[in-house]
Amino acid sequence: MKQTISRLNQADIHAFLLVAGFANRNLVQQFARHLSRLADGPAYCVVGLLLALLEPRHGSAFLLAGLCSYALELPLYVFLKRLFKRARPFRQLNCGHRIVPADEFSFPSGHTAAAAVFAGLLGIFYVESVLLLSAFVAAVGAARVVLGVHFPGDILAGALLGLACVFVVAVSMPSMGDFAVFTF
Repeated sequence: MKQTISRLNQADIHAFLLVAGFANRNLVQQFARHLSRLADGPAYCVVGLLLALLEPRHGSAFLLAGLCSYALELPLYVFLKRLFKRARPFRQLNCGHRIVPADEFSFPSGHTAAAAVFAGLLGIFYVESVLLLSAFVAAVGAARVVLGVHFPGDILAGALLGLACVFVVAVSMPSMGDFAVFTF
């Protein structure tokens, strides 16, 4: 098991270094900073509140599902950070970083988890936006790697965490039974 984890860590470091090499351009770094800031969280609250106020068909259910999903995601994210205590790339590899992270550990990516919750919920309630939202989650994750604060594996774990929380809420809330995720 330790050998497998070591191999995964080495692959993650290699992938990080590939991305970091590409991202050594000022324009890419500026875009990554702005995208990361957009994914800090307040924008999700604003969109949820606006939908609840202005979109009578699904807005209130979206807001409720969002509050429940984030209420599940946040403590799980904190628990996993404290459990794994994975050093951020700029500390582990002694390389630069372009922003100051909110905490010292990298696994999983909270920004990516939050983006996945938001995108997953919008994809359930507004199916036509699912491809664009998937690109948004990938871009947020890539921005966190470009900024030197996450490994690609942290991004994958964050996305899976966010989507798992949405799934748990979706199957737990009877009012969500009418939405696209259940029409397969």
